[in-house]
Amino acid sequence: MGDLHRYSSAFNDAETAYSKAAMLAPGKGNPYNQLAVVAQMKDSTNNPLPAVALYWYCRSLLAVHEPFVTSKSNMERLFVANKSWLDNNMNDD
Repeated sequence: MGDLHRYSSAFNDAETAYSKAAMLAPGKGNPYNQLAVVAQMKDSTNNPLPAVALYWYCRSLLAVHEPFVTSKSNMERLFVANKSWLDNNMNDD
């Protein structure tokens, strides 16, 4: 359900669905990865949530029973995007 909500840009509903999935299977990393993806997409035009996304990617990789290994490459893309943003928006003042 979370994916369907995310595809339709209903990010709050997607977060709710992924959070429920995480409560049902707290040892699996996939729901946490999806929460990170939503954090990156949510308000992405004005106010992305990179610190929240980083938290969820780390949580996904540290899952006890099934870490979601794709989170590592997703987290690397997050760092690249943040560096790019900083390079483009930092003043030399």
